[in-house]
Amino acid sequence: MNLILTYAALFAVPASALHAQENGPLPCDQAVTVFSAGEGNPYSSIRIPAVTAIGGGKLMAIAEGRYVNTDQGKNDIIMSLSEDGGKTWSKPICIAASEGATFNNPCPVYDAKKNTTSIFFQRYPSGVSERQKNIPDGWKDEKCIRNFVIQSKDGGKTWSKPKDVTPTTKRAKGVDIMAAGPNAGIQLKEGSRKGRLVVPMNEGPFGKWVVSCVYSDNGGSTWKIGNPTTNMVGMVNETAVAETDGGGLVLVARHWGGGNCRRITWSNNAGQSWSPVEDAKDLFCDSTQGSLLRYSFKSDPSLGGKSRLLFSGPGKSRRINGTVWMSYDNGKTWPVSKAIGNGGFAYSSLVPIEPGKVGVLYEENSNHIKHIKFAPVSIDWLTDGKDTGK
Repeated sequence: MNLILTYAALFAVPASALHAQENGPLPCDQAVTVFSAGEGNPYSSIRIPAVTAIGGGKLMAIAEGRYVNTDQGKNDIIMSLSEDGGKTWSKPICIAASEGATFNNPCPVYDAKKNTTSIFFQRYPSGVSERQKNIPDGWKDEKCIRNFVIQSKDGGKTWSKPKDVTPTTKRAKGVDIMAAGPNAGIQLKEGSRKGRLVVPMNEGPFGKWVVSCVYSDNGGSTWKIGNPTTNMVGMVNETAVAETDGGGLVLVARHWGGGNCRRITWSNNAGQSWSPVEDAKDLFCDSTQGSLLRYSFKSDPSLGGKSRLLFSGPGKSRRINGTVWMSYDNGKTWPVSKAIGNGGFAYSSLVPIEPGKVGVLYEENSNHIKHIKFAPVSIDWLTDGKDTGK
């Protein structure tokens, strides 16, 4: 996942960023630090951020605390909370200790009806890496990669013990890794499956990726697996999910080999099957994960009755120049884009803050991540005053 910046890439600044600088500071210039490796914690790096709103104006940030600077570096799952829309954050705590194994790809999803937060993650046994050959498929071998969920019903104050959900969230054959996101999951607000919890997934073996989702219709008590993508333009892996108008879904995934744009697919049955994967030519991709957020629906007059979908990721440079895009047609086109920062910007996660404003939790560094920061972005600023988001 870690890429080394080239000298040329470091100084490649999009024109939109230069324009924004002339009109004041960029959102990332005003970011606050949420996680910082080695400061009051034992971690060599902190990576793979995810953030979700958990009701009452509170935000929950999740990440991997890595003892070693590798993807499978004996990682714990850590958490921080904000009660003021991301202005300040609590001291990070470990909520799932790997104890010599590795926990990867934390993916929170909040059930507003039950006031319950579930966090998906994968467990790699000690000594097992995603890139090695002959990882056992399914879930019966002791060396297989397993899926776990922890839950909090009190806003993150206490957490359940990790529950093994591998048999219902990983295919029995042909899949050695079925990894969450990494990103936040969603709860559907419209359509016949209103209330469904959806977690985006990517499926190995390594280098033969497809994407899919798992879902729950009972608040996370049990889970089911949707069908994977087929008929693809290139391979895809790390993915993000959002709801489309009317209760459908859209997945935007990182390309794996070939091309420099994201890849996209839609579901009209709430995640049970997917359209053929297409190139999302408006969305730049540099082999970095990105984030997707449904900001508003056509059916919601409180936010202007407009369909708005947001995406975040690096913009036209390798893990720098964080950019936010916006679509008014459920991801078919992305006419709005603007750089929110000029410095390091790798993995990210979007969250709504208040009407007219969203937040981005992102990795500031591009190699051996030390700092994860949170920056607010207003819709008015993003669109140069053409859309207030209300």
